[in-house]
Order: sequence, then structure tokens, then C-alpha cells
Amino acid sequence: MDWKIAGALAFGLVLGWNVYFVNRYRRGDISFGDLTTLIGVVGGAAVLALFPNDTNLFGAYGVGLGIGFFAYFLLLLGFVKISPNFDSDWFLDGRRKNPQEGFGYGADTRPTLAPMYPEPPRLPQPKPEASNVNINFHGTNPGEGSMVAPSSAAPRTLSAPNPDATRVQRACAEVWSKTGPSGPFKGASYLFVIEVAHRLGISLSGTSDQIIDAITGSASWTALADGSAAREAAAQGKLVIAGVRSDAGSPPQMDGQLAIVTAGSMNAGGWAPSGYWGSTDPEIADLGGAAAPISDRFRAELKDKIIYRCRDI
Repeated sequence: MDWKIAGALAFGLVLGWNVYFVNRYRRGDISFGDLTTLIGVVGGAAVLALFPNDTNLFGAYGVGLGIGFFAYFLLLLGFVKISPNFDSDWFLDGRRKNPQEGFGYGADTRPTLAPMYPEPPRLPQPKPEASNVNINFHGTNPGEGSMVAPSSAAPRTLSAPNPDATRVQRACAEVWSKTGPSGPFKGASYLFVIEVAHRLGISLSGTSDQIIDAITGSASWTALADGSAAREAAAQGKLVIAGVRSDAGSPPQMDGQLAIVTAGSMNAGGWAPSGYWGSTDPEIADLGGAAAPISDRFRAELKDKIIYRCRDI
């Protein structure tokens, strides 16, 4: 046995298996750029340094790569075939039987996605029934005596909270405290935002700058004028992202900054809504899990450079 050939074959097997695994559990959108990235990984300079392209070693590596990739698919196909809960429809659009009573999914389990469909269609959510009841507050809050409106002013009507606003805030709080495949989600702003969006059924990927480019260039995301508009959109139950590009300040940073806006109070200056965020700076990251004003995330001199975008969830 030629151990060099065997080793190259085994190396290809392992890499091919992981290529399928990574693609199956991907969270970003599919694009032609993925092919360039894949070719760079499986046929880049590091691989060619190990297995020159005009040798049998490279041939064995390529054969192993193909076997490993399709072995994962064939094994998955076998599991689907013998499982009473799955059939071939799962490969097409993610359909499967719901778990029986007494069975469920663990809180940290990867979502079951269809291998040929990057984001399964979400079931329509029932709309909350409209309420005909208006909650009117009449009188004076003792703590706000200096802010009493004239007696001729109409009493303020408080609208019922949107349940999706609570859902966004709950997802932010849960993600901030958990650890993912690349470390703590709060350890980088893009990791935090990607994971929160994923839990809300929205696919994002890339660095902070790439996410900002994606949401500003997508018709699915609506531009918001400022922090007040962002807070209002969050109160309506939308996913709202605040971002600053890496080149917005001086000196430029290695990557941009992101935060999720929630329906909390504005900061004392009136320009920064509340939110959650992660950061590579541990001190900034530690402030990002308590729905504090995003002025703790973005410096005041950057407030006019903050990009706000929102979309339905």
C-alpha cells in the first residue's frame, strides 16, 4: 500500500464530508460567490502545496473529496428512508411529520432544514385579534408633575403592544447569553445579529460591513430616518438593525458595528433607541445584553452615520 496515496485519499474524504456538512447547515443566502470560496478551500494554494496538481497525490485527493461529499448525502438519504418521520419530500421543501406527544426538539438543537432548500418556508402566523378597547390614562403621574399637560389636552391613548416586539427582545436576550460554533455570540456584532435573525426566520451572513451592504441593497429591508423611527418600527414588531460601516469614523476600523434595536427608551440625548449587541471589545459587549441605549454601542460622533433598516418577521 502506498501510504502517501492513502493519506491523500483520506484527507479528501474528510474535507469532502465537511464541505457537505457546512453547506447543509449554512445560514447565509446562496450566491455564485460561494463557488469561488469553495474552489479556494478545496483547490487553493494550501492544498496544492500538499498535493501538487500533476501528481497521483492530487488525483487521490480529488477522488476522496468526491467520495466524502456524496457519502454524506447517501448516508443522509439512508437515514431519511428508514425514519418513519421523513420521506423524499424533506429533500424538496423540508416537509416532515411533527413529533408525537412526549417528543420535541432540544433548545440548542440545530433547526431541521431541507438539504436542497436554504430557508424552509415559514408557516403563516395567526394575526392577533384586533382590540376595540382603548386604554386611556387620566390624571397626573406624581413623578412627572413638572410635565403636566394643560387641562384642555386630550388624554393620551396607549396602543396595545405588538407581540412580535416581545419576541425580538426575547431572542436578543437569549442569544446574548449563549455560545455558538464560533464562540460567544456576543463576542462579535455580526455573529450576534446573524444568530438573532436566524432565530426569527431571517437569513443573514457575512461580516458587519457585508451585512450592512446586504440590507441597504435589498428591497426586503426598509430604510428608517433616525433612531426615533427605528424605535417605532421595533415597537411595531419589526426586526430593526442599526449599523455603522468600518470606514464611517476616523480612523477606519477593521469591521463595521451592528446592533438590534428594541422597543425601549431613548437615551438622554434623544437620538439613540434601546437595543442589544455584541462586540469584539469585551467591555462594549458586556453592555449589550440589557436593552441599554445604543449610544453605549455607537460613539456620539457617529450618530449621523448610523444606518437603520427594518423588515417584518
